[in-house]
Amino acid sequence: MVSTPQPNFLGEEQPTLYAQRVRGRLPERLSIVWTIALLSSDVFAVLAAAYAVGLPAFAGPAACVIICGALAICGAYQTSYAVRARDEIYHVAAACALAAIPLWALLHLVTGIQGWLPIIVLVVAGIAISLIHVVLHCARYANSELPFAGTRCISPQAHWRITRPIFFFWKCAFDVSLSVLGLLVLSPVMLATAAAIAIDSNGPIFFRQERLGRSGTHFGLFKFRTMRPASGSTWASPGDLRITRVGAFLRRSSLDELPQLFNVLRGEMSLVGPRPEMIDYARRFSRTIPHYDERHVVRPGLTGWAQVQLKRNLRPSDMPDVLPYDLFYIEHVSPLLDAVIVFKTAAEFIFHRAV
Repeated sequence: MVSTPQPNFLGEEQPTLYAQRVRGRLPERLSIVWTIALLSSDVFAVLAAAYAVGLPAFAGPAACVIICGALAICGAYQTSYAVRARDEIYHVAAACALAAIPLWALLHLVTGIQGWLPIIVLVVAGIAISLIHVVLHCARYANSELPFAGTRCISPQAHWRITRPIFFFWKCAFDVSLSVLGLLVLSPVMLATAAAIAIDSNGPIFFRQERLGRSGTHFGLFKFRTMRPASGSTWASPGDLRITRVGAFLRRSSLDELPQLFNVLRGEMSLVGPRPEMIDYARRFSRTIPHYDERHVVRPGLTGWAQVQLKRNLRPSDMPDVLPYDLFYIEHVSPLLDAVIVFKTAAEFIFHRAV
């Protein structure tokens, strides 16, 4: 028997799990013409950067192989997750981070090149490649509309993929390594934040709230306290009188989310995934929004595809628009996509793009 699509509460027709419908051009498989154009331009950019900073002639091709190889591993010549032209920069940044240690090892340890020259080559080449990819992105989509970059449900193939042992292995390795690094680097910021909260208002420094995790399990999510004690658990919005002066800054800068790195280390969350919702709101969304429960097949994340694509301050009424982005992430989850989201989150944290 073939099931038929059912209308959702907005009056739109919803496809079944086996009739997946994806709008937009993402992920897009590049044609051979664009692959050759990207690869050849990247080779030229790396060689130019290598010789511009004074590398010997034999080191240029070696740098080319490593940097372009990292781009190939990240899928830059096969698949594009770039919604906007500037998204190409995050892809190149992810590939350059992957190439940093091999490039330094080859040029510093094998060829005997001393100092920071390998890293300078990587930075110069990364900037040049980013500019090239942005220009070519604009050329490909000069007359195209901004894609939706979401999906309405998760395919059986994606369900199978996220249950494989290899998925849990790379997810755990990615989460633990970056979380430990993040806690080490950000520990002075977290100590300063804790001190500011203690000085600004009476009450605990940390706030713990029950959220819904993977497969419907409950866990306690940690945040820096941004509201006055006994403020309840209703959805907060900009200008909420319950928010303290320091809390307003922490929310605007996302510093209140940093304690969730401990949730990641405890295995309750992932660095990248759908944001965990409060229990009561999750139950309400589950009753009113088709396919909402599908977002719980993976661990919730500190950041996610929806958080880097949509506006910062969301309301409960925005959840029908957020869900397709969460399901898109689950459908296409990969180390590359996680790296792109982490780089984009860091950039938006620094430049306050996510508003």
